[in-house]
Amino acid sequence: MRTLSRRKAEGMDGISAEFLISLRGEVKEKFVELCQLIYRDEAWPKDFLQSVMIPIEKKNVVRCEGFRTISQISLASKVVLRILAKRIKSKSEEFLGKDQFGFRSGRGTRDAVGVMRCLSERSIEFNQDLYVCFIDYEKAFDRVNWRKLMEILQNIGVDWRDRRLIATLYMSQTAAVRLNYELTEPSEVGRGVRQGCLISPTLFNIYAEAMIKEALDDLKEGICVGGELVQSVRYANDQTMTANTAKGLQKILGEANKVVKKYGMKIKIKKTKVIENWKKTQYYKVNCGWRNTATGGRI
Repeated sequence: MRTLSRRKAEGMDGISAEFLISLRGEVKEKFVELCQLIYRDEAWPKDFLQSVMIPIEKKNVVRCEGFRTISQISLASKVVLRILAKRIKSKSEEFLGKDQFGFRSGRGTRDAVGVMRCLSERSIEFNQDLYVCFIDYEKAFDRVNWRKLMEILQNIGVDWRDRRLIATLYMSQTAAVRLNYELTEPSEVGRGVRQGCLISPTLFNIYAEAMIKEALDDLKEGICVGGELVQSVRYANDQTMTANTAKGLQKILGEANKVVKKYGMKIKIKKTKVIENWKKTQYYKVNCGWRNTATGGRI
């Protein structure tokens, strides 16, 4: 309870983080008993299952896709969710590969960018080809299939009580939209990880890891670095696929596309890009970038 962040917007129950942190004595004991009862009976209070979605307008909005949403969930529920997140964290760290840099302690975007930069520079230094595809998933967090997610959690050894609690949370959740300071009627949610939920980043990482392992484990394509095969570099849903030949990259993308559809995901073609780093072109380093010796243009 003391680890809750202060000055956060309340959910539909109107309970603030400051109120929960200040609980003492018998009131605190009753709240702890409630948390234990939730875990033992695998039943969430109704307020814990409700979330409020607030649409935020982007520039030049003409369609519903032009709005971005944020969600407010019960801050009291985050006490239980934080405990649940810690329980599944150890299982996820054992399962996740070295190429996943998103939502993990001690890793970040700088590390992922550093890996891609090193791959590019070393391929030029050792006169090798490098083919990279930047894959963009369409609404990746909203397309997670719950049934498939539960199967993956079971396969990696997450305790059955934790799985049942997660399943109950997802199957029973509702969401209302706040428009002009008024709430719409609550609606059921049918897929995707919960926005604003503490366990959602870990659950998505597990889901994405299972997807990429199924697609790439049997393939020998990629870039060999220090005796290890590098086939992808990922930051949550942002993903790059690497290979030393165009045919190899095409094979990787073909397998990935099949598995992505199986997991309910969809690759956004318009935002998916391919970069070719040819070994035949010579480069020299200038400041922090590379210049083409033939044209003088920076890459």
